[in-house]
Amino acid sequence: MGQPPSRQNLRARSSWTISYRASLLAFLVLAALTGTQCHFREIPDWKPVLALADAARRRGDLDHAKHLYLQAGKFAVWRDDWAGLLAAACGIKQLEREPYSSANALLLRAMVAAQKRQSQSGLVAVAKAFSTLGENKVASMVLSFVEDDRVEETSGAADIASPGCWDN
Repeated sequence: MGQPPSRQNLRARSSWTISYRASLLAFLVLAALTGTQCHFREIPDWKPVLALADAARRRGDLDHAKHLYLQAGKFAVWRDDWAGLLAAACGIKQLEREPYSSANALLLRAMVAAQKRQSQSGLVAVAKAFSTLGENKVASMVLSFVEDDRVEETSGAADIASPGCWDN
């Protein structure tokens, strides 16, 4: 039969248990704080980035302009803002003559954002943009999502940052 544990052995076990629990508690608190801080970060607005991209394009810094247009598009995606995506696609369209792959991708995301917001005007604007790019089948497909009884958003998102871009 074994001897009863010594006091020193009990203290070592107790100390280890307390250290383990304290470390676990500290880790859980840090994980919780990290997780909650992600929710408090504000999503950047795409409009200032779009203005910087337009300025870079006018200066002739086309690579930087493209980067900024794509960044504005990313911010608009995070906000589900079809108008921002449309404006970013317009900027890309002005930089890239053929093919319009980046602009098309932004327009597809704009279509999804307009659908999420149930924006009839957003879907019509996206369809017009696709038509301007010569993508008439895609434009027809986008228009098929437009319904008369759709609820229109009131956020003023119809004020597209690049008027006249999608005119034929």
